[in-house]
Amino acid sequence: MQIQTVRIRNFRALKDVTIPFDSVTTFIGPNGAGKSTVLRALDWFFNGKLGTLTDQDCSFGVIEEDIEVQVTFSDLTQKDRDALGKYAPDNASTFTAWRRRSPDGSDVLSANAKGFPDFNVIKAASAASTKKELYAQLQRSKPELHLPVAKTGAAVDEAMTAWESSHTSHLADAPESLQTNFFGFNSGGKMSGLFDYVLVTADLRASEESVDGKSSIIGRILERSVDRAAADEEIAKIVEESRTQQQKVYEEKFNAQLETMTFQLNAVVSSYSPGRAVTVSPAEVELKAPKTTFEVAVLDGTTSTAVERQGHGFQRTILISALQLLAQSGAASAEGVICLAIEEPELFQHPIQAQAFAKVLRSLVEDPDKRIQVTYATHSPYFLEARHFNQVRRLTRSVDENPVVSVHYASIADVKAKLNGIVAPDVVDRRLDHNVTDQLSIALFANRALLVEGTTEASVLYGIGDRISQGLLESEGISIVPVGSKTSIPLAHAILTSIGVPVYALFDADAGFEARAQAKNKKPEAIDTERRNHATENRKLLRYFGIPEEDFPCACVLDEVSIFTDHLESFLSEQWPEWVNACHDIEAATGISLAKNQLAYRKATLEAGGTVPEMLKMILAKVEGK
Repeated sequence: MQIQTVRIRNFRALKDVTIPFDSVTTFIGPNGAGKSTVLRALDWFFNGKLGTLTDQDCSFGVIEEDIEVQVTFSDLTQKDRDALGKYAPDNASTFTAWRRRSPDGSDVLSANAKGFPDFNVIKAASAASTKKELYAQLQRSKPELHLPVAKTGAAVDEAMTAWESSHTSHLADAPESLQTNFFGFNSGGKMSGLFDYVLVTADLRASEESVDGKSSIIGRILERSVDRAAADEEIAKIVEESRTQQQKVYEEKFNAQLETMTFQLNAVVSSYSPGRAVTVSPAEVELKAPKTTFEVAVLDGTTSTAVERQGHGFQRTILISALQLLAQSGAASAEGVICLAIEEPELFQHPIQAQAFAKVLRSLVEDPDKRIQVTYATHSPYFLEARHFNQVRRLTRSVDENPVVSVHYASIADVKAKLNGIVAPDVVDRRLDHNVTDQLSIALFANRALLVEGTTEASVLYGIGDRISQGLLESEGISIVPVGSKTSIPLAHAILTSIGVPVYALFDADAGFEARAQAKNKKPEAIDTERRNHATENRKLLRYFGIPEEDFPCACVLDEVSIFTDHLESFLSEQWPEWVNACHDIEAATGISLAKNQLAYRKATLEAGGTVPEMLKMILAKVEGK
């Protein structure tokens, strides 16, 4: 069993969103978009950790509507079906449950069960007499159902269950109220041991989670990893022996005295109430065996210290280690699925540690024996795997009086369909493993992205932004992404746009390739091959962007893409000679060649005199959405 989809309504920033979940579900987006709200809504659904919700938890003050979290589970096992019973019959591929907070403040759980619609009103009746009367009315009005005889309220319930079991073709989906202990880690309800949701929030303290308690992470690890029963039995025997010995001491020390007191007291009592007597004896000793508990401490050298006395980074390390151990400790087939939900997994972790943690989470998910599902909200590229962009959920929030949160995501099939006729499906798969992983992790976080072929284009355009205002493009959340060559632009563009990132592109038409090839004394056959390759790729890009095709298009600035007639260096040589002079000055001063040197290109862009070419300014304006 794993979470397939989640719908959240009227909860804080989330007015109404439906989110598909995967084995790893990564939430990204700007602050305030609702990433953490999704994780906390699920914590309320499973564990009630938010406590009693109030009107302030409603979206934008809409207190007359329910707060609702709906979760649909898929991949049901036979164990799941056996435990869920009527909620997951053999022909059902999913199981859905709701948690609602009504305007009157009541908190209700319900689930989707198969039932006979005509029974709904009978099942809802609280009084046995009403239930019997309604059942009898249905028997009389629909004799063709051949309902069994039932003369008590309990018998009516049994009769309806039996009838539904033997008439499954008559059943329909019917939401049904559940007991409040249906969910919860140790609730003993139907979900206990089938699916457990563990949330590590950004403000969670390791000192709290390292206490051996029923709901703490350490407590959950111990519950799964350590059999306390054997020790508890031994301790119970010791306590019983101690109780017996203590009782014996009392009797030995006090019986004679108490017998004398009892005799004297009864002599007086009998004078007031003949035939009655009292007795005074040692009370029964009550000793209860304590539950076996464990304590976590930190050894710093030879000194043992409390967890709360450690720094934030080490405390977070303890949490991460405990979380990993929880996932590995018996969570597998026998114990059901654990969903690890982590808010800002990168918090207090240095980069190497963050990378290691991301790999560990992925390995846990990919191990079929572990039965782990992972979800987290992150601002770190170390936890954003561009190779698995289809598992990323990007949340954005509109700018108006009542902002609307939108969820953007795309499957690999969506991207392949978008690239139909441009990039072959098998090439998409290869490039996902190759260049996409290196190129897009940062861009997926961007407010807007500009795709260019190489690092030199990125350096020059960033430098132009810095000429206007230092860090201008970065402050606007604009990421310039070098994709390596123009052949990689369509795939990167398709992924980013599918996941909701506004994208602009710039590529070289390479019309001057022939002169450069001849200068290198290339053979005519090689030049012809190069011409065909450039023409083919140019046509593919023009076709992808919906532009009339030609072998070597002229320079232009369009709404989605710009094109250099040849390439950046030839453009700058013609349009900005001062930039070329700045390059020569830097070469002379440093004694190094500037050929394709991105840092030198940016420096030359900042120091060059003259005016920035109009085409470059127009490109940046398009990127900024102006």
